[in-house]
Amino acid sequence: MNYRTIHRNIFCTVVMLTLSCSSVFAQKSDSSGAKKRLREEVGIVKSLTVMPYATVSFNLQSGQAFPKSAQGLGYGFGLAFDLTEDKQPLGAYFDFAYQDMRASVNDGACKLVNEADTVTATVPVTHYFSYALFEGFLKLQTLKSNGYFLIGASIGVATTALTVKEGPGAQEFSEWRSSSFYNGFRLDIRAGLGIKLGYISGHQLVFEARFGYPVTNVITDYHDICNGSSAHGPWRVVTLQGNIGLRL
Repeated sequence: MNYRTIHRNIFCTVVMLTLSCSSVFAQKSDSSGAKKRLREEVGIVKSLTVMPYATVSFNLQSGQAFPKSAQGLGYGFGLAFDLTEDKQPLGAYFDFAYQDMRASVNDGACKLVNEADTVTATVPVTHYFSYALFEGFLKLQTLKSNGYFLIGASIGVATTALTVKEGPGAQEFSEWRSSSFYNGFRLDIRAGLGIKLGYISGHQLVFEARFGYPVTNVITDYHDICNGSSAHGPWRVVTLQGNIGLRL
């Protein structure tokens, strides 16, 4: 075998090795790219949209602590963070909120109108409860839907816990935060429905209806003097709220 043949064989070998290495590297590059795309597609966090909103709520307060259930309108506001893209089937959604859950009723409590009285009188009463809340949800929506569903829970701490007994006579105040019946922590099961109403200056206008059912009570094992000495129990607040917000 002469030198020319040896050189030709060496050249062919180098070319074949080069082509083989190029094929291997190309396969590895394609594989890493596919893994990267897969990582980007897996998970429920796709984007982040912020939505400030205002709230009007209907509040129903009930239990054995007072002789009558109370109803009332409250208010609130919040800042929601939506971690989903439009039409994404499943995603994460959470917000920070303040909610006023007041309620009133006639003949909802008893008091002595005058200090010299020996018999109590039934009087109108207003119960003021408000909370700073963190709410976390799973957001569900379909490709063709113009709305979405929310299911989750909220936790919060009370900022107001007060009962006011109205006239006749002077008002009487019960500040629950200084009593042994007070529960300052709140836990609710939450569900909601959101509807996309349209656009304002390019930002989506959204209405949400949410329902909250309490796991915890606002007052524990209390009895108003109207109930007599043997009737006592908790007091809870159920709330139905409407939110109007603008997605930024």
